[in-house]
Amino acid sequence: MSGMEYSNENAKRLQRIYLKRDVIAQRAETMRQLALTAGERVLDIGCGPGYLCESMAQIVGADGAVVGIDVSTDLIAACNRQKAYAWISYAIGNATALDQADASFDVVVCTQVAEYVPDVDRVLAETYRVLRPGGRTIFVATDWDAVVWHSEDPERMTAVMTSWEAHCAHPRLPRSMARRLVEAGFHLDGASIFPILNLQYDDDSYSKGLAQGIRDFVARRNDVPADDLTAWHSEFERLGAAGQYFFSTNRYLFRASKPTAP
Repeated sequence: MSGMEYSNENAKRLQRIYLKRDVIAQRAETMRQLALTAGERVLDIGCGPGYLCESMAQIVGADGAVVGIDVSTDLIAACNRQKAYAWISYAIGNATALDQADASFDVVVCTQVAEYVPDVDRVLAETYRVLRPGGRTIFVATDWDAVVWHSEDPERMTAVMTSWEAHCAHPRLPRSMARRLVEAGFHLDGASIFPILNLQYDDDSYSKGLAQGIRDFVARRNDVPADDLTAWHSEFERLGAAGQYFFSTNRYLFRASKPTAP
């Protein structure tokens, strides 16, 4: 399998997850908190499949602009294929070295991306740089140690989830996010949680897609016995059938703004 094929498969998997009811609801809450108005210029760092960009473009309209960047060539290609508005542009981009000019955006949004970048403080510094004075940002992140997932074998669950933490650079980023934003020069405007709760293990639940992603990632690491990993994954179907399935996680949303004067 070539890297391109693998990357394209990852892009398709991400598109599927972003269309689950829980993620659609999270996107709606992000939109509510962004409180965009017509004519604003918005940058989406790590735009993924572009669904948030399309929603934002509807509101800012032709007098505004939405720029989506991502490191994945396959995701950017998918974004360009589905692009619905002329005032959206998509580009390959690095969150730690943005191509955009100083003070060129009213709003910067970064959802579920910062925890994957080792130099997360550089992302915040770049966000600060491209925002105009008075501009605002929202960062959304997950604390992977705060996932509640029922299992009749809690030790096995702990082993799998501990292995999974290696999939990102900062698995507990929300705990330091407020401090990091302030140290980057921002004014912290508020923080909130968006809860995801699944009591069913079905195709439209966020946690079913997540379970498949975790299984595949942990299998490649070889630090959990294959039989244990298979048993971990197959337990969910059984718990679901018995009416005993439970999954909960929080998304942490941090709102901040760039002061109008130093």
